[in-house]
Amino acid sequence: MTELSPSPKLATALTSFIGREELVCHVVELVHQRRLVTLVGPGGIGKTRLATELCAEVEHEFPDGGVVVTLDAVSDPADVAWRTASSVEVIDQSLQDPVAQVLGHLRHRQLLLVLDNCEHLLEAAAGLAKEILRECPGVRIVATSREPLGIAGEQVLVVPPLQVPDSCADLDAVRESEAVRLLVDRADRAGAHLVVGPDNCAQVVELCTHLDGMPLAIELAAARLRALGVGDLLDRLDQRFSLLKGSPRDVLPRHRTLEALIGWSYDLCTPAERLLWSRLSVFRGGADLEAVEIVAGFGAIDPGDVIDLLDGLVAKSVLIAEPADGFTYYRQLVTMRDYGERVAVRSGEWEDLRRRHAMLALERSGQMHREWAGPHQAQWLRRARRDVAEIVAAMDWGISDPAGHDTAAGIASNLRYFWAGGHNMAAGRYRLERVLALPDVAAPQRCECLLVLFWVVMLQGDHADGARVLEEARVLATDLGDRRRLAEVDTWGGLHCLFGGDPAAGVELYQRGIAVLREVGDIAAMQAAMFQLALCQIYSGDPAGGGETCAQILAESRRNGEAWVKAYALWVTGIVHWRQGDLAGVRAYATEALRLQEVFEDGICTPHVLLLACQVVMAAGEVRRAARLQGAADALWRAQGTGIDAFGPGLAGDARESRERILRVLGREEAEALMAQTADLDLREAITVGLAELALTPVEAPVEVGLTKRETQVAELVAEGLSNKQIAARLTISIRTVDGHVERILAKFGVTSRGQVGLRLHETRRQEPRTQETRPPQTPLDGTRL
Repeated sequence: MTELSPSPKLATALTSFIGREELVCHVVELVHQRRLVTLVGPGGIGKTRLATELCAEVEHEFPDGGVVVTLDAVSDPADVAWRTASSVEVIDQSLQDPVAQVLGHLRHRQLLLVLDNCEHLLEAAAGLAKEILRECPGVRIVATSREPLGIAGEQVLVVPPLQVPDSCADLDAVRESEAVRLLVDRADRAGAHLVVGPDNCAQVVELCTHLDGMPLAIELAAARLRALGVGDLLDRLDQRFSLLKGSPRDVLPRHRTLEALIGWSYDLCTPAERLLWSRLSVFRGGADLEAVEIVAGFGAIDPGDVIDLLDGLVAKSVLIAEPADGFTYYRQLVTMRDYGERVAVRSGEWEDLRRRHAMLALERSGQMHREWAGPHQAQWLRRARRDVAEIVAAMDWGISDPAGHDTAAGIASNLRYFWAGGHNMAAGRYRLERVLALPDVAAPQRCECLLVLFWVVMLQGDHADGARVLEEARVLATDLGDRRRLAEVDTWGGLHCLFGGDPAAGVELYQRGIAVLREVGDIAAMQAAMFQLALCQIYSGDPAGGGETCAQILAESRRNGEAWVKAYALWVTGIVHWRQGDLAGVRAYATEALRLQEVFEDGICTPHVLLLACQVVMAAGEVRRAARLQGAADALWRAQGTGIDAFGPGLAGDARESRERILRVLGREEAEALMAQTADLDLREAITVGLAELALTPVEAPVEVGLTKRETQVAELVAEGLSNKQIAARLTISIRTVDGHVERILAKFGVTSRGQVGLRLHETRRQEPRTQETRPPQTPLDGTRL
């Protein structure tokens, strides 16, 4: 028998327990419900401290208290039982079977037993726990390990990193976050007084983020703050394994440096698991099973073995497995990933892994582009948003390696709908411009990137630069003699006309380009161009033509399952109905468009629809609610880094009239206060608000237009052609009062001129049902009738 020193029943912690209050409560509940709870997670995540804190929390509930069995220094599986016997203070230390001694000692006791650090002695620890649970009914066990014990009745709880703040928007929230609280506390204990304020908040958040919210890494970093500033640490994080060292004598050697800690986990893996660990480090954010098989399944790793190896790494807490859109998504904490990258670099595989990773990004982005005009658009967008770190890494490799320049260009152009969806316009422009700065990108790929860049810069409102980019694309497409690309040059030329204030000229360009796109079979580009053509038709005086164009889009969407352009077409159709005075139709189309945005979350289409909804709500007399919708649309434009003015004088003019009407009716102070109420909404919240406001807006019944008795009198006199002065004299009220009534009447009727008041007043009084031509469309909205 190996001589083992006894472990204390419950050592007094020398440092305060920071954060995880809710997690402790959750584990307490689990201990009450289950006899075996295993806390799993990577090294340094705080399993041991959580277990000892838990033990202190509940030991008073057990007549015999709580006992911690520390297994970290035990190397021989046979010594697990001896260590446990010593910890529970078995009096008989003879050569009798130690398991029998433990069972005999605990059989009639009621206590909480913590088996700490089981991962390197998993079979022995699991065997002992199984015997104790069977023979000692009053004992409950909490185990800590990098992987579960794997016995019946075990409740596994993955210990998450400490909570890290998302941003510095709320300084108090940053200070109260778990990771920052731990950093500040441990820095103070180390003699470095750290105060988190506006000047260093961003650096502190970035530091905690890069350290994964891992308690051990944060504590080691805090110790370095005695000699380094937070910015100094950030600058040296690529040296984290040599920088983050600790020296307390009461800390295990494997906890004194981050490298030793991660190395401990690495040594516990099989050779094949170690190889996969290092290869997985090429994924910046994580990967699904197929991606791992393609990028890492070569040489010594057969693709068919990947799933079992992944399972082993998840079990050992090297990987985190998360559900994502019906699949499992595997990711590493940054610290684990960086360790694996160092191994891959030393093995000579790193550059090949980066190439394989970039080729996967090229293939997937290409598939997204090829399949765009179909039923899987939303899934493709979610995957691109989820994999943005992989996209960036793949393009960075392609740009940095001469052999990858065309690969980077292909990825950039394939992702056109991702860049144009609002969330990633600035990033897309940056990546596209970096690719176009390369001297040797092949002409076809360069032309594609120029066409995509034009779309992005136009959405950002940079029309002058857009003209330059489009001309360069025109020259290249002409040199290539490529009809499809020349057709796209035409359609984008139409967009430049629309945004530049000449929609009539845009109609001809769009029609010419769309005809070729239809002929060559580029349905996705054709549909996108068609809703823009419809806008040109509307703002050049042909709203009926715009409605017919949208009907064609909606019919095409029914055939191919496309829905991204369909949402835009619904919005444009709503504009047509707005101009026809059909508020019920506008509401129906705007509602359907917003419902699609619950799926797509498009940052450009959504604020456009919200502005249309604002006009409907205002026309129904709910001007205050309209002001809140206006504020929500403004918030989304700011979030996308653009504004309504980018989309040409037609749309911008309508929006400006709507805003000015709100200001006139409510007064600037009240209107701006109401807009501010929704100024902080994110995209999902804004969609929810828009749908709720549309649902609450009464537009069906004429009596619900909302005119008061006095407003009705004023409206009748306006319809007769009287001036405000004449109306004031007729009704014996002041001209100022009449001015206010007229502004409210215009807002409630949703019109901009006095000449339209008579028509709207007549429509509200009609008793007969709407004709077939003006009845709002029935769901599902398919665009076959406007």
